[in-house]
Amino acid sequence: MMSNFSREHAAFTINDIVLRYVLAYIDFITIPETIYITGRPGFPRKVMLKCFIIQTHFGIASLRKLVKFLKHYPYWCWVAGLSHVPHLSTFSRAAAWWRTEGFSFLHAQVLKHIADKKPKIVLIDSTALRSSLYDEQTKWGKSTRYKWYKGYKLHLATTPSGVILAHELTTANV
Repeated sequence: MMSNFSREHAAFTINDIVLRYVLAYIDFITIPETIYITGRPGFPRKVMLKCFIIQTHFGIASLRKLVKFLKHYPYWCWVAGLSHVPHLSTFSRAAAWWRTEGFSFLHAQVLKHIADKKPKIVLIDSTALRSSLYDEQTKWGKSTRYKWYKGYKLHLATTPSGVILAHELTTANV
């Protein structure tokens, strides 16, 4: 019976130290919530993000398999902060929000958190990302590694420790 455990105590029972710190860090960031006027109240976005991190940690391939995993292992529901396992459509809506708005917002929160450290060195680079010759969205470009290629170009600015500061993905131009 887990009723006499606290969520903080559960975090210390997680063996993977990186997973433990990531799940604990999510509690300290502020993520805007949607206010529901009608219908059933939704699940907090922090809780859904914890579920997605658990999905990535265990290599769960789909949202349907994530729902099945959470039903079979209620401990992970409890670690994420779920009272019960949401429906598949709830995870689907949450994943759509994270794809469109959430990750850029989370990235801004992380950058704000490390802003007081202010990296003195920034690494900037661009690289060619080849695609299929039949991809109609891409253009031809020239790079030092591939010479002529059809694909995209990724421009990236990072700190030496690997924190991504800015990125842009464009189609290759001649």
